[in-house]
Amino acid sequence: MNNQILKQQTQGFHDKIEQIMHADLLFKNRFTREHYKQLITHSYRYITAVLPKVKDDWKDLSKLLLQKQQALLVDLKHLHVEEVSSSLAINATSSYYKLGMIYIVLGAMLGNKMILNKLKQYPEFEGYPFAYLSEHQEQLSSLWKDFQTLINSLDSGQLQEVIRGAKDGYLLFGQQ
Repeated sequence: MNNQILKQQTQGFHDKIEQIMHADLLFKNRFTREHYKQLITHSYRYITAVLPKVKDDWKDLSKLLLQKQQALLVDLKHLHVEEVSSSLAINATSSYYKLGMIYIVLGAMLGNKMILNKLKQYPEFEGYPFAYLSEHQEQLSSLWKDFQTLINSLDSGQLQEVIRGAKDGYLLFGQQ
């Protein structure tokens, strides 16, 4: 199935982002406010760069990205981050390439619940709103199922464009 091919083809890129975001420290109880700030700022920069590129091609998914962006603004305000550079350049081409960039955000949502539950155990994160990590958790199952159905309906050329967009998206997300 296409969704498995997409996951396999992008796994190494996903793993690299987990390294950059210090995911290993989360479960060693060594994840800090600065690590969290890095996760939130990278997420904001990425979504802010992707959103204008996808809004005409994937209207429903762009609404989701807009809601995620708004949630990130809540977290940034809580973290006292005034300004986030949005210097990511995206040369989006086909709508399926752009869908690959959206895949990163939807895929991240799968891990957000686990991250959220772990961070709530950290005393230093008491009182944090975790707006981004919490956004859409109730709808995640249906959102992911619908996205997988869409991916599985693609022909091989469209799937290759999604994979290319996802790989490029992971590279963009990891930029400092």
